[in-house]
Amino acid sequence: MNNHAFVISKLCSEFGIRHAVICPGSRSAPLVFAFSRNKKIKTCVIVDERSAAYLALGMAQQLQKPVVLICTSGTAALNFYPAIAEAYYQKIPLVVLTADRPEEYLNQQDGQMINQANVYDKHVRANINCTESTHQNKIQDVLSKSMFPVFGPVHINVPLKEPLYILPESKIKIQKIKWNESKTKSTNSYDKIIEPTKFYNKKIVVVGQLLPNKKLTQQIKNLQKQGFVIFADVVSNQQESSFIKHFDFIISNANSSVLKQLEPEFIISFGGPLVSKSLKTWLKNCSPKTHIRIQEDKNCKVNTYGNVTDFILGNPTNVLFEIAKQKQSNKQNSNLYLTSWQLLEKKAINTLEHFMNSKNESELKSVNLILKTLPQNSQLQISNSSSIRYVSYAGLSQNKISVFANRGVSGIDGCSSTALGSAMITDQIVTLITGDLAFFYDRNAFWNEHNKSNLRVIIVNNNGGGIFNLIDGPQSQPELEEFFLTKHKLTAKNLCKEFGLEYYFCRSNNQLKKTLHSFFNKSKTAKILELKFDMDENAKEFLKFKNIKIQ
Repeated sequence: MNNHAFVISKLCSEFGIRHAVICPGSRSAPLVFAFSRNKKIKTCVIVDERSAAYLALGMAQQLQKPVVLICTSGTAALNFYPAIAEAYYQKIPLVVLTADRPEEYLNQQDGQMINQANVYDKHVRANINCTESTHQNKIQDVLSKSMFPVFGPVHINVPLKEPLYILPESKIKIQKIKWNESKTKSTNSYDKIIEPTKFYNKKIVVVGQLLPNKKLTQQIKNLQKQGFVIFADVVSNQQESSFIKHFDFIISNANSSVLKQLEPEFIISFGGPLVSKSLKTWLKNCSPKTHIRIQEDKNCKVNTYGNVTDFILGNPTNVLFEIAKQKQSNKQNSNLYLTSWQLLEKKAINTLEHFMNSKNESELKSVNLILKTLPQNSQLQISNSSSIRYVSYAGLSQNKISVFANRGVSGIDGCSSTALGSAMITDQIVTLITGDLAFFYDRNAFWNEHNKSNLRVIIVNNNGGGIFNLIDGPQSQPELEEFFLTKHKLTAKNLCKEFGLEYYFCRSNNQLKKTLHSFFNKSKTAKILELKFDMDENAKEFLKFKNIKIQ
């Protein structure tokens, strides 16, 4: 009885899965036995399902291989959903196993039971209701779709009958496995699309969220040599391939007439979402003659800026290689276009340095200092809301920092858990820059035995949702104080004491400069650094920043 739990476990390990995150529960007992006794799979236990799912996402993000996620029946499955949606849009492989009661008990007032089959239908690559009679090939097919043709989460709902604590009498045997590893086929011929690139002078490449990829970096650099201007978003992991690292600040603060003159004739875009709202808005107002969108997912054509003229189905590295082979007929004019942007970049750096060195304290200035102090060959995780906007404005000048953020659906709810999951996989220092609401929302990230010593968390604490004091709209409404700012008096000090973490506290940039060196030193546990700011004073300083003009 319940042999299918062991079949799933065996198939997962044969597929190459080596990690499983398990949430405690009774109905899931057969799945727990099947995975905890599988010597090829390393398991960890996390109580909070929402936190567990984000932690598994962080692990899979680093491994670039699926991680199994297991919970009991009922609402436990619903607590996985935010992270599953994030994994779906960020294209991160997860194998979600939800224990369930037998179908005949559904809607019969049996305990801890909801409609679980296909519950994530709109946000998974594949799903199946797996009973003891389900053929092995169907399970294999679902597992394969977590990686092929593109990465993403899959869901296996597993109805389990009582008794739950009796193991199968005989060893589970599975058929010889032949995995379906079909990848997205590239468009056979796109010469007619890419051939005109050599005739354009004003050419840009827009790179959205991506995992680190050295081969892609080289191809982008090749395009830059041909006069292409590279806009590599802060979470693209392609900052190294671009001369223009402060485009968010430039487009936000440069003269509109200058930006009008720099509107591109030709755009290549690929990757996930952009953090920079200013870049998105500018691109939406541009009317390029050609805009090529490169993507591997054939099921969803992305046209964020409303001006795509051609879609190319394929791997960006391979497509850019073909484009870079095109001989440029107007290389001199293209180089003039690149030089214009480089001149703006120099002006932006000087303007930023002048602001960052000015007297008044602000969250942006502290984040800028942190970015300049990050250890080389380390990893940066950024929470959503104001934190990631600050990083985008300040720009990443270091090339040897890999950057990650939950920008699939951009929620604040699991940023700490994702960072911890990442730290469990890598030996690098993992630094999370987060706001106070995101941090306290996900405090259960630290409720486990896996608080890794390579994790560093920096909290920008203004005692509320300070971003609503910075963005247009909420700040002018009478409901701002009660319904948007959500003020509180929490600090991380007690949390650190409760979970045995090292705690640091700073009120000024001078303190921060003195603290960061020891903060990044090796330790036996994770470290948390809390930065304290006055919300209103920070808003005034940020308004000054927004009003700066690049001359």
